[in-house]
Amino acid sequence: MSIAIDLSGDVALVTGGGSGIGEAIATTLARAGAAVGVADLSQESAARVAKAICDSGGKSVPLQMDIADPTSVEAAIAKLHAELGTISILVNNAAAWVVKEFKDTTPADVERVIGVTLVGTINVTRAALPDVVERRGRIINTISDSGRTGERFMSVYAAAKAGLIGLTKSIAKEVGGQGVMVNGVSPGTTSTPGGSGFIEAAGGAEKLARAYPLGRIGEPQDIANAVLFFSSPLCSWITGQVLSVSGGFTMV
Repeated sequence: MSIAIDLSGDVALVTGGGSGIGEAIATTLARAGAAVGVADLSQESAARVAKAICDSGGKSVPLQMDIADPTSVEAAIAKLHAELGTISILVNNAAAWVVKEFKDTTPADVERVIGVTLVGTINVTRAALPDVVERRGRIINTISDSGRTGERFMSVYAAAKAGLIGLTKSIAKEVGGQGVMVNGVSPGTTSTPGGSGFIEAAGGAEKLARAYPLGRIGEPQDIANAVLFFSSPLCSWITGQVLSVSGGFTMV
């Protein structure tokens, strides 16, 4: 007997879905049968991923979304409603970061990183929550092991991600009685275009891999697989949790 994850009938919204981890999440949910709104600051990137999903037989719509702007968020969700329906799976994946020593961090850096990574996630969650509650759905936040253990050169980002841990657990307590599960997936260092700056600053992928018990850094699909689990009926009694997907680097 086999177990298959079937998300047919679900409508997912994936922020930061135009590349890297977000792209892997969007395409993985689509392969499981969900209709996917691919939201990204770049309309071109969102359109590319949505087209790939549709070309593979799935259902998807690209959404240009600046999550730091509530008006942009609301407009994108209205488009998603019109084309795919109400949201049952929300994946808050979009983030912003700078790679520099804390002493060199500027007020503009702080405003951008916190404004996108933490406040932006709050904006999207607030706008999408009525849908998810109506559908008794799922919310999955991409955290980061930097938010759990700290990270050199990414102090403000780590602070924003630590804030997302508190947000995840708090909303889980508020909406659990309405049948909604809220969890976080916390990647270790993952090979993505956006993560290349940190990987280079830390000495390269091979050097970083030596610190990982499983002997490599992550790939986007590793993270997408965990999101798929939290999105699925297999996750029926788990909420308020943060799962480290880090090849054993973080064992807390």
